[in-house]
Amino acid sequence: MQGFSTQCKSEPTPRNMGEKRRVHVKINVVSEYFHVSQNPKPMPLIEEKNANAIISQFLQTGRANVFVERDAVYFTRVGEDLVIPANTVRGAVRARLEVLFDCSCYNSLGNRPSTTISRKYKEIFRPRRKYSDDLEREGKVCPVCNVFGTAGLASRITFTDFKLTAGKVDYVNVQGFTYEVATKGSVFEGDVIGNLSREEWGMVLWGMGCRKGKFKVVLMGRFKFQRRDFARVKFEVNDQDLISACVEFETKYSKYLHDVEEDWK
Repeated sequence: MQGFSTQCKSEPTPRNMGEKRRVHVKINVVSEYFHVSQNPKPMPLIEEKNANAIISQFLQTGRANVFVERDAVYFTRVGEDLVIPANTVRGAVRARLEVLFDCSCYNSLGNRPSTTISRKYKEIFRPRRKYSDDLEREGKVCPVCNVFGTAGLASRITFTDFKLTAGKVDYVNVQGFTYEVATKGSVFEGDVIGNLSREEWGMVLWGMGCRKGKFKVVLMGRFKFQRRDFARVKFEVNDQDLISACVEFETKYSKYLHDVEEDWK
């Protein structure tokens, strides 16, 4: 099928093989604003503001229908810390590999086209139809599933939440609702842990936007396909050995890789 090469598939690597490595990663906000929320939809508007009417309704019926309006759509938090959830980062990395690496299978838009997928997403990534791995039937998986896991196969890589460690928090109005945002120059930090081969670490960094030894702008977060002033970040890994591994991966698999410009204007 177009966009998928079965030549890269192999039997799964034993899940406990290899030395576990912890890699520290930074995510730098390069757009004006950045927002991630586990519940991005604003709450309903206030239905009744008149206190006397509320009291009267309660006295008459024993109930009062009052909807409160959330004063802002807040950034995801763990305790007091603003964080990018682990699954958000993991999903962003895997998604790029699935759509831009022909050795990867792809079991979302490529096989089940959806009318709800953003037109801007299609313009940028130009997703193509691909097969999905069937481990039970074939006994083999693509390189991405071998690392990130698939049905019947555990993952060999773990992402932590990425905590805001530097920068400024602000509030901006978008379409009549107030969003809590991290502003340009903010930094989130977290770790990626896995017992991967050197080549596999190179692949993961490529999914983070590493190109020829440098990290490019990638899209992440709310409004990434709707607004130019949101959702642009750059990953940062200060490990030259892994960056070299990414360059080697990029060279070895060049005929299977496709790059796109995510920093759309």
